[in-house]
Amino acid sequence: MVCEKKYIYLSIFTFILTLFSYLYIDRLLACKFYYMQRDNIKDFFHFITRFGKSEWYLVPSILLFWYFKINLKKNEAKRAIYIFWVNVIAGLGVIFIKFIFGRARPKMFFEESCYGFNWFEVSHKLTSFPSGHTITVFSTAFAMGYLFPKYKYIFLIFATLVAFSRVIGTNHFVSDVIFSVYLGYMVATVLYRRMFK
Repeated sequence: MVCEKKYIYLSIFTFILTLFSYLYIDRLLACKFYYMQRDNIKDFFHFITRFGKSEWYLVPSILLFWYFKINLKKNEAKRAIYIFWVNVIAGLGVIFIKFIFGRARPKMFFEESCYGFNWFEVSHKLTSFPSGHTITVFSTAFAMGYLFPKYKYIFLIFATLVAFSRVIGTNHFVSDVIFSVYLGYMVATVLYRRMFK
């Protein structure tokens, strides 16, 4: 019961924070980073953003799963397939949500003065909410944190850098990233509870 209340409170807090960011923060920070000159900091985030792609986690996890399965290492195989399914579920889920909301990406705000939601759109420029890179890296980070709690803060710091890169590169608004962190946490947590507890 206490655990269920925690998720309800987290959901409410995330909704409020996402809405606040949408109304007051998104455009402000998008303008700041869009007009920022390219330097070493921007180059670093341009490099690290690629680690938000799911293939970095899907391919190794499924290969490790089969390796451990063949070598009869049941616990290790279970951990590997957990990481795989976290990425599959997060990836498919975020595609579905993107289609529903049809949010214009930051570059459309600058190039076409378009801000907000268009609903049920499949065009890439209208798939800003939520951030696919962010949910991928955060669902993986939370999942890895459950499996290897000693290193959970390292995983989360890395995920935060990748998520921040999506805002600095004006690929996403802050609210896109905030909601994706929440989704990533929920996917990793619910699946962990089902598979390991």
